[in-house]
Amino acid sequence: MVVFLLAKPCIAFYGNSSHNVGAGHIMRLFALAQVACNTFDVLFLYKTCSQHLLTMLESEGFAAKKVNALLNADDVTKLSISIMVVDDYHLSKTEWKSLQDANVYIVVLDDNLNADALLADFVINPAADANLAEYKKRAPSAEFCLGPRYSYLRKDFNSCAFVPLQARSNILVVLGGTDPMSIALPLCQSLVSLNLGCNIELLVGEKHNDHKALMQLHDQNEGFSVVLNPDSVAQHMMQAGLAISAAGGTLGELASLGVPTLALVIADNQRSILHTVTRKPWYRAIDIRGWQKSTESHFLQMNNPLLNKIASMTTELWRDNCCRESMSNAARQLVDTHGCQRIIDKLASCLEKR
Repeated sequence: MVVFLLAKPCIAFYGNSSHNVGAGHIMRLFALAQVACNTFDVLFLYKTCSQHLLTMLESEGFAAKKVNALLNADDVTKLSISIMVVDDYHLSKTEWKSLQDANVYIVVLDDNLNADALLADFVINPAADANLAEYKKRAPSAEFCLGPRYSYLRKDFNSCAFVPLQARSNILVVLGGTDPMSIALPLCQSLVSLNLGCNIELLVGEKHNDHKALMQLHDQNEGFSVVLNPDSVAQHMMQAGLAISAAGGTLGELASLGVPTLALVIADNQRSILHTVTRKPWYRAIDIRGWQKSTESHFLQMNNPLLNKIASMTTELWRDNCCRESMSNAARQLVDTHGCQRIIDKLASCLEKR
């Protein structure tokens, strides 16, 4: 998916929702576009995109246009684009070359997946461990926005009224709309069995593989609720006294609202948070990359030690109010809601100097 800004200087954010992580890519582009529209005209380009996401873009007043399966220079030049923001792990070398041929200012949203050279004029990575020296080796001529000050937060996070931690009665489970490893059902079954005296709330997309079973769990347990495609994720996060989250960009959202978090490392590009010093005050991390997606019983049994570890740490954190209060305060000091504005301001300044 690509976000483009047109009538003023043109900016484009490119990602692809055909992949498991695609919705997350588009949501962070969406967050940037909500700020960028004050300076630029916005257009989203996409190869594939769900109807839900297209409806979301339309509701915000953003135009959307489908492009060729192989992105080419003509897609860009015919729209008079000045800036292209790329957020796609799977963009081919040919497509990168096409962007260079289109003579646009290239911005990359990077997750530090590898040490390859970056064909970029401007690089963004809000991770706490983003290393400027290493990035300068990969993109010697680029400008950078690195670290939590540049977290991608949508505008509903700015308008969400703060709720003191002691008044938050939910444990929130957020694993992304698609939950590609199918963790939600066994995890929520485990959490419900703990009987912690609170509501377990799961945020998930309607097309989850275990949708039917999750709704049955919802119907059978008064203390468990499923929320499908909420209009405002921030409002649900603000009611959480503890969150269990995939260790991706959602961590920045949770931090901005002061939600103590148990982060689940699902992918290799998230493993750095297992060692990052900043996790100690505001989140705890568990490596579950060994999770078995298979439904065969002997594979499912291999998940039990991971489920037990999550359950044990959840119980410990939920019962330790002082610890969670300390985590909440540390989180709010690390991440604020102005990251997208800082990015767009710096980007506009760079464009003026070009």
